[in-house]
Amino acid sequence: MTRIVSILPKGEGFSDQSFGAISLCVRDFTLHSQYRDTTVVLGGIDLPGFDGVEFQAMPAGRWYENRTSAYVNECARFINENNIDLVEVHNRPRFLLRLSRKVKCRLALHLHNDPQEMDKARSAVERRQLLHMCSAVYCVSEYVRDRFLQSVDSPYKNKVHVVYNGIAQPTSLPAKENIIVFAGRMTEGKGALLLAQALRVVLPQLPEWRGVFIGSGRHEANDKLTDYEKQVAQVLEPVKAQIRMRGFLTHEGTLEHFANAHIAVVPSVWNEPFGRTALEAMAYGAALISSGRGGLKEVTADAALTLSDLNAEALAKAIMTLAENATERERLQSAGRVRAEKFSIAECTKLLDNVRSRIFAH
Repeated sequence: MTRIVSILPKGEGFSDQSFGAISLCVRDFTLHSQYRDTTVVLGGIDLPGFDGVEFQAMPAGRWYENRTSAYVNECARFINENNIDLVEVHNRPRFLLRLSRKVKCRLALHLHNDPQEMDKARSAVERRQLLHMCSAVYCVSEYVRDRFLQSVDSPYKNKVHVVYNGIAQPTSLPAKENIIVFAGRMTEGKGALLLAQALRVVLPQLPEWRGVFIGSGRHEANDKLTDYEKQVAQVLEPVKAQIRMRGFLTHEGTLEHFANAHIAVVPSVWNEPFGRTALEAMAYGAALISSGRGGLKEVTADAALTLSDLNAEALAKAIMTLAENATERERLQSAGRVRAEKFSIAECTKLLDNVRSRIFAH
């Protein structure tokens, strides 16, 4: 019986009360995998895990250990005591290197972000070392794969695979409402402030519309606002009657907002490694406005209104275009639904499982 351990970053939750994009990806892949019944997810947040997936929270460790060392040690103990065949480490090259000294099994690295911004993967030499050590490296987009392989001269490049995140697309949707929705962490890289500046301009011209912001500065519900969240709220003060700040919501709650909204905006300033919220917005029938940065263009192709220049003025113009032009809005809504079908979670999981099967065959 083949056994797999999937290790989350220690600060990422794996429950409805605390989660991030990585944990949603791990949950969905596991639920649809042929290895579902022999996979266990390890994490550092001690909350009940998502339904249908075996989850183990790792103890905090002894008083004389720092948190990272304790997490590595507890994960290693679990792996060694349970005869694990493959360990998949998510987004933490340094963790994988430390773990490799403590376990004797196949290792894979699942990259959800730009590896050149990660400790122990910034240089080509470091990435080459990881490639030689791992049985496989999974990348959430061609963008991430290209960043990993940049300047890497290695005969093992065929170990690096693009495994897109997938989702389950709804078969029916409710009637759309005049809502413009943003969902994501309230951080500078996600562009919420730019959207706030744009809505401050356009909402007075669109009295029947409202904006909804979903997310917080953290991966969990928290009443204490970050400075960035306060700045966004301050910008929106003149139009607050047309704004709903929802904060952290469950994943299902976020999807309901996409289903109800006519328009979704993903104004990422940084290079998104993939762009799960963009995919979800399209799958749930929202006309999408996107910055197209990083892996976003791979997700959306031509099924979104992509901004070549990302600024508040361009965002405002794009929002007005879709709010006032129902024909174009509906065209993008339909195109987005069609595009999202290419990221079926069942098909994406088959690709991942095929890579795993090849690993086990050697």
